[in-house]
Amino acid sequence: MLLQHNGQLIAQKYQIAASDALIVQEKLWSNPTLSISEVNLWKNGTSETLPYLFGKYGQQQQVAVELEQLIETAGKRQKRVNLKSLEKKDALLEYEELLRQLQFELDEAYWNYRGVSRKEALLDTIVNLYQNLEQQYKRQSDLNNIPKSDYLRIQSALMNFEKDRVELYADKNNWLTKIKILTQQEAIENLQIEQGDVRLDLTQKIPLNIEDQLWDQNIGYQKQINERDKAQQQLRIEKAEKTPNLTFQLNYDRGGNIMRDFVGVGLSMDLPIWNRNKGNIKAAESRTKHAESEQQVLLHQLKGQLKDLKYQVQLYEATLLKSQQIASEERKAMIANYQKHLQKKQITLLEFIDFIEAYQETETGIVDMTLSYQLAFAQLQYLTGQKF
Repeated sequence: MLLQHNGQLIAQKYQIAASDALIVQEKLWSNPTLSISEVNLWKNGTSETLPYLFGKYGQQQQVAVELEQLIETAGKRQKRVNLKSLEKKDALLEYEELLRQLQFELDEAYWNYRGVSRKEALLDTIVNLYQNLEQQYKRQSDLNNIPKSDYLRIQSALMNFEKDRVELYADKNNWLTKIKILTQQEAIENLQIEQGDVRLDLTQKIPLNIEDQLWDQNIGYQKQINERDKAQQQLRIEKAEKTPNLTFQLNYDRGGNIMRDFVGVGLSMDLPIWNRNKGNIKAAESRTKHAESEQQVLLHQLKGQLKDLKYQVQLYEATLLKSQQIASEERKAMIANYQKHLQKKQITLLEFIDFIEAYQETETGIVDMTLSYQLAFAQLQYLTGQKF
């Protein structure tokens, strides 16, 4: 859905089409120049008699026609075509970067949606528990079997949990809305979002040659390489500008020379005496060195990011695997046991409330860590440009 319907991706494709058109335009030769001059609109006593131009007109008519064609030297036109091809590559990389960014945003929205859904299900369990307790404690409080304060504690805790659930519901809808916007599909509903088990073996999916993939596939690095190539190509163009262009001329002169109908050819060019384009060449050399320096800086940054993300994925995975030693079902069973202990007055109400809050904090922490685990892996994929 993202690939087929996202408006940003569709719009970026027009940039690629525009780059293709500019390459075609750059391949074209300069238009020839046609000049018509020395046309006399009258005659004087010194005019000569010439053959008619057409019909009975033109015996005293003088005219000069000149045709000029610019010929670029030192391969300037082809060098500009090469530069436009690199600019097209920029547009392609921009599209690829946008695609990967949107894919990451979709991953982020999906995993946040799942995380909020799990927290919401957790709160549903706790709210249902407290709603039952509230009814029981209200009856006992009305019969003066328990202090009114115990009922108020249950009621207060229930209100806090219900408030948290409302906030989670709004948060879940926000993430669902983002999924709809990214896919341009307003009909997506909660039941259509996959809610399968989370795999905890992502470290095994990371390729051994991931650093090589980073240099080959990372969009930021590829864009920087293209910037370097463009700077080098611009330097070639500026060096070629040292060589003057040639202008070929073809002349026709009627009645303006010793020949009545004169046809001649000519050639013109700039003399590279004062301006040999040294300033532009120097500037292009500096931009090339700057792009090469930026490439090295980015290289070290990407190495650091890759190392950090791999470590994060490994750390989160190890911690989550430890948390699985006590299954979620066992923790839920502990709630039922604590509820029985409360009813038998083997624990106090405050101890029960503390346990429920600790249980919620633990389960929420696991959900948050799972989210961080998945997002770190998604960032690793985005960094290397690979879905592994």
